[in-house]
Amino acid sequence: MVVTLFWLEKSMLTLGIILIVMSMIRYGKRSQDWRGIATMFFKRIPMTIEEYRHYRFGVALVVLAVLLRIVTLTLWPTV
Repeated sequence: MVVTLFWLEKSMLTLGIILIVMSMIRYGKRSQDWRGIATMFFKRIPMTIEEYRHYRFGVALVVLAVLLRIVTLTLWPTV
């Protein structure tokens, strides 16, 4: 059970980071505004629906992976 949760957490985190980076690269290639990537975390940038969907799903996966890590460490602290 713990090993399964460990690999589920790692795969969710990796997939989330890949989706976030992929949406940033797609935005940069489309708009040629590579400085916008650095400001996208605190300022709104004009992303397409597809780019925003990947970005939002990636952030959700990263948050779920962190929550899964907290739950795993709470329920099985010695493992």
